[in-house]
Amino acid sequence: MSDDQQKLKTIELCELQPILSRTFGDQLIVVHYTTKNLLQPGENYGSTIFSVHAVIKRNDESEEEDLYLVAKMPPPTEFQRHIFDSSFTFKKEIFMYENIVPYYQELEKEMGLKDNEVFDILPKYYQSRLSLTPNVDFDDNAVILMENLRTRGYYNGDRTKGCDLEHSRVAIRAMARFHALGMATKYKRPEYFEILKERSKSVELKIEEFKHFQEDMLKRIAGDPELSVYVDRCETAIRDSFEHGLWTITPDEPWSTIIHADFWVNNIMFHRDENGHVDDIKFVDFQNYLFFSPLREVVFFLFSSTEVSCEDHIEELIDLYHETFLAVLKRMGCDTEPFTREKFDAKLFTDARFESMHLFVMLKILTLDAQETELKPDNMKDIMMTYQGNQLFIQRLRKVVSYFVKHDWI
Repeated sequence: MSDDQQKLKTIELCELQPILSRTFGDQLIVVHYTTKNLLQPGENYGSTIFSVHAVIKRNDESEEEDLYLVAKMPPPTEFQRHIFDSSFTFKKEIFMYENIVPYYQELEKEMGLKDNEVFDILPKYYQSRLSLTPNVDFDDNAVILMENLRTRGYYNGDRTKGCDLEHSRVAIRAMARFHALGMATKYKRPEYFEILKERSKSVELKIEEFKHFQEDMLKRIAGDPELSVYVDRCETAIRDSFEHGLWTITPDEPWSTIIHADFWVNNIMFHRDENGHVDDIKFVDFQNYLFFSPLREVVFFLFSSTEVSCEDHIEELIDLYHETFLAVLKRMGCDTEPFTREKFDAKLFTDARFESMHLFVMLKILTLDAQETELKPDNMKDIMMTYQGNQLFIQRLRKVVSYFVKHDWI
């Protein structure tokens, strides 16, 4: 890629009133609004994220109100837009907010759940647009508007450490429910699920661009005294990941549903009750959701986004996922025989191997110190191509490889 593709564009949120009027009505008045960057480089790669404070009036005669939003907009460099295929992934994310989760909720209501019992996993959605110009498919003014969950006390975990056991249990239950609702849609509404499959395709992958990640990872493993003994196993698993495990692969039945596909610490937000216990969870960043095997996501979350203190509880969390998954399927009137524990374990064995390369690369990104590497949007390409990982990455990688070897997953 040329230097032009790393050149920074100026991304600004313009024309807020027309988009908010689709939520509040034509009489809405946006008195004024301010924006600021919500996340630092290293916390988000595929978009520009602003926090927005808007002062609005419902009509000429109403009182002013404060409205706190998050605006998700295109990333500032062509390199990022190329890697994440921003036009494609923005449309995917909008479809999740406007179609998929609302459909899951209607399906649950049909099975007898009350309004306050349905799967409320998204921040409130304040509409979106792809451009300000008619007949333009996608441009710098594309935006997805959501509530700012932080103003209601929601928070993320520390990506370098991961979730503790309490947070991991909440996340696993929610993930299992999300997967099972997709599965229930497949069985109960197969025609609609075909639409979901079509809208859940992966961005087009150019395998050549990932070759250096494979080579760099194997060199890192071979050069570490604790990991080098497993280099042959890792090399085989990484090769299998590329041949059978990339995101364009059609999943084996019956193990297929819609998965988040980017289910790591920064894309999960939690809330505590007045006693300090976790009482709610939200998912964010649906750019990459896929028609895929749910167990790939289980493996990815457990080994990328849980604390070291959870190591002794991995089996417990896997049990919790399976139990929750079956319970949701039963509540939705689906046959659970294809998903017995024996069949689940056999699929987990295969999927853990296929997920290994994705997990290894993501661990390097999760443990990256943006200040230490001086990561900025305009040098992101160079750092992503050359960064070898720090000592925390090696420590995390050792633990994952050790577990995978012990359980004969690689």
